[in-house]
Amino acid sequence: MKRLLNVHEAPIILFTVLIGILFTIISPEFLQLDNAKLILEQNTSSAIVAIGMTMVILLGGIDLSVGSVLALTATSVGLFLSHGMSPWLASLLGVGIGILCGMFNGYFIAVLNIPDIIVTLASMYIFRGLAVGISGGTWMTNFPPGFQFFGQGQVLGISFPLIVTVILIIGFIFLLKFTRFGRRIYAIGGNKAAAKLAGVSIPRTKFMVYVFSGMLVGIAAVIFASKVGSVQASTAGSNLSFEVMAAVLIGGGSIFGGTGTIAGTAVGILLMGIIKNGLVIAKVSPFWVDATTGFLIILAIAINTLQYVRQNKRKGGELI
Repeated sequence: MKRLLNVHEAPIILFTVLIGILFTIISPEFLQLDNAKLILEQNTSSAIVAIGMTMVILLGGIDLSVGSVLALTATSVGLFLSHGMSPWLASLLGVGIGILCGMFNGYFIAVLNIPDIIVTLASMYIFRGLAVGISGGTWMTNFPPGFQFFGQGQVLGISFPLIVTVILIIGFIFLLKFTRFGRRIYAIGGNKAAAKLAGVSIPRTKFMVYVFSGMLVGIAAVIFASKVGSVQASTAGSNLSFEVMAAVLIGGGSIFGGTGTIAGTAVGILLMGIIKNGLVIAKVSPFWVDATTGFLIILAIAINTLQYVRQNKRKGGELI
C-alpha cells in the first residue's frame, strides 16, 4: 500500500475515483457501461493533444497555439476532401500541416530563442487567421463516408480513435521514460544550466518537442473533424489550449518544468471528462463546468507551487 501511495499519479487517481463514486451516488446512470465508453470516446482528441502539451510543460514551456493548429489542420483536411482527395491522403497531409506548424513554433522558440509565450500567442492568431482565410469563413461539411472511420469507426468492436489514443499514450510514455530524448526533456525542465553543462542540445530538444506536439495536434484534428462531421475555422479548438494545460497540471505536471508524466495527464483528461459528463447527467448548468475546471487549475497550480517550494527548501537544507 505504501508503494502504491508513493506513485506520482496516486493522488489524482484517488481523487478521480472519489469523484466517480460521488457522481454514481448522485445518478446511478453515471456508472453504466455506455456512459463510460462515451466519456472515453469524447475526450480522445484532447488526450492526444495533451500528450504534446505534457512534453512542452516538462520543458518549462507553454503552447497557446494548439487550438488554432487544430482549426487550421481540420479546415485544410476539409478543403482537401472537398476537392475529391482520398480520406487517407487528406488525413496524412493534415498531419503534415500540424508538423509544419510545430516546426514554425519550434524554430522561433528553440533557434531564435524567443520566449514561448510570445511565439505561441502570435502563432495562435496566425494559424487561426489562416484557417478562417482558406475556408472563407464557411463551414467545412459533407465529408465523404470513408472519412468517418477516423472518428467514428471501430476495430473489433473498439472505437478506432480510442485505439489510436491508447497507442500514442503508451508510445510516448515509453519515449519519455526509456529513451535518451525523454531523459533530455526532463533534464532541461529540471535544470537547464546543468543539462547544458552535461552536453544536452537544448535547441534541438525543444525544436523536436514542438514538432511532436504539432504532429499530435494534426492527428487529433483529423479525429475531431471526422467525429464532429463539420469544422468551423473561427471556433474549432477555441478552448483547447487551456483544457489540455489544465489536464497536465491536474495530472501532476509542474508549471516550473521537469515534473509530470503522460500517465498523469491522461488521468487529468479523464477526470475533466468525468466532471463534465457527471454535471450533465446530474442536470447541473453547463456554466459550472468552466467554473469547476478553473477551480481545479488553481488547486493544481497551488499544489505544484507548494511542492516546488518544499523541494527547494529540502535541497537547500541538504546543501547546508
